[in-house]
Amino acid sequence: MQDRYTSAALISRGEFRCGCGKTHRAHLQAAVVERGAVRRLSEFTKKLGGTNAYMIADKNTYAAAGRQAEETLRANGVRVTTYIYPENRTEPDEKAVGAAFLHRPADCDILVAVGSGVMNDIMKIVALATKLPFIVVGTAPSMDGYASSTSSVIRDKLKVSVDSACPNVILGDIDILEKAPKHMLLAGLGDMLAKYISVCEWRIGNVVTGEYYCEEVAAIIRAALKKCVDNADGLLTGSEEAVRAVMDGLIVSGIAADYAGVSRPVSGVEHYFSHIWDMRALEFGTPFDLHGVQCGVGTLYALKGYEKLRTLTPDALCANAAFAAFDAETWQEELRRYLGSAAQGMIENMKNSVRYDAGKHAARLHNLVSRWPEILRIIDEELPAYEAVLSLLRRIGAPTAPADFGLDNADAPKVFAMTRDIRDKYILSTLAFDLGILDTIAAQMTPPAQQ
Repeated sequence: MQDRYTSAALISRGEFRCGCGKTHRAHLQAAVVERGAVRRLSEFTKKLGGTNAYMIADKNTYAAAGRQAEETLRANGVRVTTYIYPENRTEPDEKAVGAAFLHRPADCDILVAVGSGVMNDIMKIVALATKLPFIVVGTAPSMDGYASSTSSVIRDKLKVSVDSACPNVILGDIDILEKAPKHMLLAGLGDMLAKYISVCEWRIGNVVTGEYYCEEVAAIIRAALKKCVDNADGLLTGSEEAVRAVMDGLIVSGIAADYAGVSRPVSGVEHYFSHIWDMRALEFGTPFDLHGVQCGVGTLYALKGYEKLRTLTPDALCANAAFAAFDAETWQEELRRYLGSAAQGMIENMKNSVRYDAGKHAARLHNLVSRWPEILRIIDEELPAYEAVLSLLRRIGAPTAPADFGLDNADAPKVFAMTRDIRDKYILSTLAFDLGILDTIAAQMTPPAQQ
C-alpha cells in the first residue's frame, strides 16, 4: 500500500478522477530523492527549456548545495545568476520576496531555489508571477512545503498562506540531506507528526461544517506518516532510509495538499501554535525554533487536548451561554497585548469570520451534539496516544515543550486559545470554543513531566 504513495508513484499516476468528486493531478513533474541528485540539475533545466538560470540561496544553503548547483549548471552550458541572501536568518517577508524580484535578471528563463522552507516559499511566489519553470534543490528534509502550491509567508507581521506556484522538479540529494543539521531532521519529523492532527481535524471539520474531505488524500498522508514514524529512530544516526523516508514524506504531503487544493490535509491546530510563536518573535524578539520543531510541540499539546475531549460530553446549554457571553472587544485587546501589531490581521479576520456568526455557531453546535459519537470515533481512529508520541520525540532528542526553545510554558494555554483566529479552519480550539469548553481544553496545555 505504501509503495503506491511515494512521490514518484503519485507523479507517474497522472491525472485521475477520485471518489471525492475531484480530478486530482500532481503539478509536480518530477521528484528525485537519491544520491547525487544535484548533478541532474542541468538535465532537468534543459528539459524545461532553460538556458539562463536565476538561483536564490542563503549563506548556509549556498555552502551546502548552491555552489555545487552553480558548477553543475555552468559545466553543462547553462548560464546562472545567483542571489545569496546576506542575513544569518532570512524571513519570508515582504522585504525578502521583493529582493528576489529585484535581483532577477530580465532575461532569465528558469528559476532555481536552493534550500528548504524559506527559499522555496520565496521562489514559488516569483514563479507564479513570472510563469517561469522552477526547480528546487532541497538542502534539508525539514518542512512539508516543497511540493505545495502555496507559500507560508509573513505579511504585515502576520503569518499567512498565499497562492504560489508548485515547483516543476524537486531534487533531494541524499548526500546533501544526510549532512543537514540534526535539528533540521527533527524539524522534518515534527512536521510529519503534525499530520496525525491535521487529518483528524480535516475529518472532524467535514462532519461539523460540511467542508470538503477526500479519503484518498488522507490515505496518502497516513502512509507517508507511517513510513516516517517507522524509521524515526534512524534519524539519530542519519541513516539513509530514515532521511529518505522523511524527505519523500514531506514531498508527498505537498502533493496531497495539491490534490486537495487546500492545506487542510497537512496542517491543523499544531501548525498554528508555531505561527503564534513566530509572530511573537517578529514583534517582540522572543525566542523561537524551526517551524517543524514547533509543530512537534504543538502536536503534543493537541494530543493532550483531544485526550481530554474524549472524556467530555457536549452540553448545548453551556455552549450557548459561553457563546453569548463572549466579548469580542475584550478578546481583541488580549490579542493586541500578546501579539502587538501582528494582532491586527487576526482582528480583521474576525470581522467576517464564521466563528462568530450566531447562526453558523448554532448549526455547528447542532452537528457537534448530534454526531458526537462519530467525532469520538474519528479521534480514536486517527490519533495515537500522547505518551507514544512523547516517547518518540524524547528518544530522538527533540523538544517537547516551549521552554526547550526558550519560551514560557505557562503561556501555552493562551497561545492555544489564540490559534482559532489565525484562519477560518475548523481545529481543536474552534471546536472547544463552540462547545464553551475552551478553558477546559486549554488547561491541558502543560509540559510533560520530567523524566
